[in-house]
Amino acid sequence: MIESAAGATSLPGLSHDSIAISAATWITDRILEGRIGPGEKVTEASLAEQMGVSRSPVREALRALSRGGLIIVEPRRGAFVAELDQENAADLYACRLLLEPRCSAMGVQEMDDRRADSLTEIFGRMRVAADQRDTAAYVLALKDYNWNLLDACPNRLLFGFAESSWQASLRYWDLLVRSSPHYLTKSLRRNKGIQAAIESRNPVEVERVATAVLEFGRDELMKLLSRLPSKQPSAVIA
Repeated sequence: MIESAAGATSLPGLSHDSIAISAATWITDRILEGRIGPGEKVTEASLAEQMGVSRSPVREALRALSRGGLIIVEPRRGAFVAELDQENAADLYACRLLLEPRCSAMGVQEMDDRRADSLTEIFGRMRVAADQRDTAAYVLALKDYNWNLLDACPNRLLFGFAESSWQASLRYWDLLVRSSPHYLTKSLRRNKGIQAAIESRNPVEVERVATAVLEFGRDELMKLLSRLPSKQPSAVIA
């Protein structure tokens, strides 16, 4: 595990990818602890020094977190921690609950075998990642799963609205999934119901379970955001 500034240490024997994954976890932990605040600029050089690693895996970690929306990269300005606002998160989940369950149900009604097989394969990746406690792999697989399920919807206007609110909520979802290794098991268990309904081509059940999954995620996120401390002074960011 990468240590904080007072005990910074290198990670000999680990591959570049392993160091990048550990770096992403380290950065996320500091955000959860309030040591790196929403809207704060982060730099490769400062983070690498604090972790005792080279800048290259830190760069990869920031890229991974930016794909999830937790880090925002602005051209010529640098990388910043995304704003994490409880009211905004609640509004986004309200939109998602209105749009995504219905979008998913319509997709299942029109789903062909190729799409269903693809979702089954992706769900298998989710299962493996959860079993291995591989948060990064689970994040990528679940995003792929959700997008493919929404994209099956024949109503492209509904899909566009659903995708927009889903994309806007990714920074919260990324933080939630990375907040605890136990969340992977909980998430997989709930998404298993969606997969079973897809395999049985049951749009009513897909809509019901998708609603329950979103409500669970919303409630967990609200609890997490309410616990986020105010930012404390830290030497992590120069």
